Amino acid sequence: MRAVQRGDIYHRYFTSTNPPKNKFFVIVGEDKHNYIGYFFINSNINAFVSRNNAMTQMQMPIKPSDYPFLTHVSFVAGHDLATISKNELINDLSSGNAQFKGRMHPSDMQMLLNAALASPLFSAREKRFFQ
Repeated sequence: MRAVQRGDIYHRYFTSTNPPKNKFFVIVGEDKHNYIGYFFINSNINAFVSRNNAMTQMQMPIKPSDYPFLTHVSFVAGHDLATISKNELINDLSSGNAQFKGRMHPSDMQMLLNAALASPLFSAREKRFFQ
């Protein structure tokens, strides 16, 4: 099994979403406590998000022509950093409960990280995931 890396895109079932469902997500970093930071990839921009300029600026469109596992234009929801323990993700990958789907293009990843580092949405502690 390959190592989990920044830029990896996975598909996994999440009970933390409303409603619980399978979601794509992209790894943006790891902290010293072995927690992985990630952003969800959504089909649309949430109405609540679209009413907040700082959140809207952190929605990154990605296309199926660049990411073949997608069926339509989607958005990296860069306004909301979520975390999962590295061990949990590795266990989910080993058991088949999560699947590797691809990697973000390096230029897209750098643009996303630069935007997150400049965003007022994240604390200094959260920004360590992006460095």
